[in-house]
Amino acid sequence: MKKIILLLWITFLLPAWADDCPQWDQREATEQIGRLSDEVAYHDELYFNQNAPIISDGEYDDLLARLKYWQACFPSIATGKPLSQTLHNRYTIHHQAPMGSLKKAQSAEEVTSFLQRIADSGFLVQPKIDGVAVELVYHKGRLIQASTRGNGEVGVDILHHIRQMPLIPKTVDNDEKNQLILHGELFARLDIIAPSILEQYASARHLVAGQLNRTEPEAEVIKAFDFFPWQWVNSPFNRGLQSITALAGMGFPLPLEHTHRTTAYPEIKQHLEHYAALKKPIFLLDGIVIKADSQTVKKQLGWAGNTPAWAMAWKFPPATTSSAVEAIEFTIGRTGNITPVVHIEPVTLKNRTISTLSLSSIQNLEKNGLAVGDRISIKLKGNAIPVFGRVLFRPANRVSPELSDTSRYTPFTCLSMAPGCEQQFIARLIWLTGKQGLDIAAISKPAIHQWVQSGTIQTLVDILQLAPHSLQSAGMYPKEVQQYIESIKRSKSLEQQIRALSIPGIGTSNARELAGCITDLRGLLSRQISDKCPTIGSKRMKDLQDYVNRKEVTELIEFLVEPVSRKTG
Repeated sequence: MKKIILLLWITFLLPAWADDCPQWDQREATEQIGRLSDEVAYHDELYFNQNAPIISDGEYDDLLARLKYWQACFPSIATGKPLSQTLHNRYTIHHQAPMGSLKKAQSAEEVTSFLQRIADSGFLVQPKIDGVAVELVYHKGRLIQASTRGNGEVGVDILHHIRQMPLIPKTVDNDEKNQLILHGELFARLDIIAPSILEQYASARHLVAGQLNRTEPEAEVIKAFDFFPWQWVNSPFNRGLQSITALAGMGFPLPLEHTHRTTAYPEIKQHLEHYAALKKPIFLLDGIVIKADSQTVKKQLGWAGNTPAWAMAWKFPPATTSSAVEAIEFTIGRTGNITPVVHIEPVTLKNRTISTLSLSSIQNLEKNGLAVGDRISIKLKGNAIPVFGRVLFRPANRVSPELSDTSRYTPFTCLSMAPGCEQQFIARLIWLTGKQGLDIAAISKPAIHQWVQSGTIQTLVDILQLAPHSLQSAGMYPKEVQQYIESIKRSKSLEQQIRALSIPGIGTSNARELAGCITDLRGLLSRQISDKCPTIGSKRMKDLQDYVNRKEVTELIEFLVEPVSRKTG
């Protein structure tokens, strides 16, 4: 019964990847859960104790959710490690008030449900700044204590660092006799920090964390650090907006500039979209924070564990997602480059379903030590191309792929069909007939595969002299057959023909140069071409001569320079 209840509860918390429980025996389940628990604990240490995370919040959330799911599937297995953070030997400052974390909305429905709970208060919206959470304490107007969040109760003393940051007030005009206790975000001002400094770090947050970990921070760097207070712990005001206005008068203007009082969900969604669309924000941010304005309502709602019930984060659509590696295969391109292709459990990112991604090279595969079964992060490059991020977790039953021999294929191999050459030979044919080559109409990749596999095409020139019945057998209509024939007969520029040959080391600009040195394609076969085109370079010219004088390429050249009256079929 306990297991059923846990599974029902966890279902509401898990992303779309959650599926049926793994079919593990007790030994394997213990090993897998233990390994993942160790991985989560490792990232907890980096984040909470060292202020130096190496994965994003989204990637961490995925690991933690999967661990909880596995624990719900096997409730009898104890990991021996609590998920909460333990005390660190650098934690020396006890906070004046507990520093918790925000609950993150997983859907618009969660946001509207939360708004209903705080409806009597009024809503405040602020940007969710991605920095380092700290507590500042002022006594009689003077800064006397500063510490990182740490484990929420105790943190690292950073007073020495804060005192050297010119943008943060060291004294405040506070009429209250009590201490001024502020919780907020320490961050790097993107409008001030030098790009040359920022590019040395994975993100602006890593920059801040790195400086806090130094005994002596760099003055040139921390002059761009600022503080955004998101809670005046012991505020005398009943309204959050009153507190924010008062803080602006004490030298903390940013919350007043970036706090929006709203009354309904549509306005809040507009603020989310506004901050997501900012081209040049002054801080690194990953969403918005919605909170109750009324201090009375805050006290009524209180806290749920270490999470305030009166505030919620609504993050931007994730820039990354994660999935499990199901298979790794290798594709061979026309130049002999071997590319690992990773097949993953299908995931959705920015309305795109992703099931495969390229690792570009075997060296990249080896560098990351990727294996089947690993859990990896994925992001979109240019909002279009899915790319590998990092390995998040390596399970005990992972299977390393058998690597291909990188010396087997070169730009000079597989110029005709032979055992083991199918992929590279087909890639050559696709290039030869595609838009970057001869631009032959009606030719499709599936048709090329069919002709090669049936033995219809054995050499490069074969694809340019296919008989009508071969074209029709690949599913081409009579109109498409005619388009193919006309494309073969249509004259091609000399530069286009050179590009279509796919000569090693010869790109678009070199092809243009070569076209200016010779009168027809046969000129490439001449040993005197080096004298005619001295700008090409001796190494490229040597490779060119080696390539074009091979039987398969010479045969293709002779075909291309024949009169257009030649017949196909």
